[in-house]
Amino acid sequence: MPAYFSMIMEFSRAELDFDNMKELWHYLKYSGLEFKSGVYNAEKDTIEDILDWNQKKLEEDFELGYDENADNDYKQMCFNYGGFSEVRGFIMNENPIRGEYTFTLLIPEDEVFISDNTYKKEAVEKLKALATILWILPKTRTLQTELELCEGIAPEMDIKEGALPSACPFAIVSEKQFGRMDTADYTAEHINAGGVILTPKRVKLV
Repeated sequence: MPAYFSMIMEFSRAELDFDNMKELWHYLKYSGLEFKSGVYNAEKDTIEDILDWNQKKLEEDFELGYDENADNDYKQMCFNYGGFSEVRGFIMNENPIRGEYTFTLLIPEDEVFISDNTYKKEAVEKLKALATILWILPKTRTLQTELELCEGIAPEMDIKEGALPSACPFAIVSEKQFGRMDTADYTAEHINAGGVILTPKRVKLV
């Protein structure tokens, strides 16, 4: 299994309603992601089947137990986007903290990352364009990126207390959060819907 680059959208369960998954899919599709198939236990499912399944699981506050059959878990999706060889999306509930869930897009790491804070410019530009549209989804709290060996994203509540978002190579936070952060080590790009793209100054694009 290859190492993966992750782009992670953070949501609060306090804003969970009857159509979160359909709303998310609307923005994914608008951003240019094309549904290809389900994964593992959902290979033959339609996108509607997967959205309905995941919506029900979220409403039930479901978390897969350590000894529970994976067929009971949230269903993953594969997409076509930007010429990447694989784009996979999945839900994780109560992650990274209680009261939250995340939606993650996975892409093979070597299609984005080179080495030593150096990334492929064309790939990053495609991902930033995607992230800029996904940020518009009203319920999005943060959008963060990480590599396979990173320590995970910083929840919005931790960012409020001074933690830095995971930005490998960029993150999006709200204007409000940006105003509270020490941003000396970042370049900042203000975007629609009150968002700011933060890119660490150590990042190189080639």
